[in-house]
Amino acid sequence: MSNYFTVLTAADKSMDGKSFYSGQAKTEQKSIDIAIQNYTIGKMDINDQVFAIRTYDDIGSVALKSIRQ
Repeated sequence: MSNYFTVLTAADKSMDGKSFYSGQAKTEQKSIDIAIQNYTIGKMDINDQVFAIRTYDDIGSVALKSIRQ
């Protein structure tokens, strides 16, 4: 069974800064839950908003550059 890898991208209201939070688990939903939990713990500003959530089932086939966009 493959591991799922989720990247949550957050941005402040002015959209001049992005933050990335990740989660990895054996199920897609658990991976998303971990990424959201990491966002909740690590967000820098109360005005940060979730910009995108992307989940990959085979992180080895994804280029790092495409994740950070």
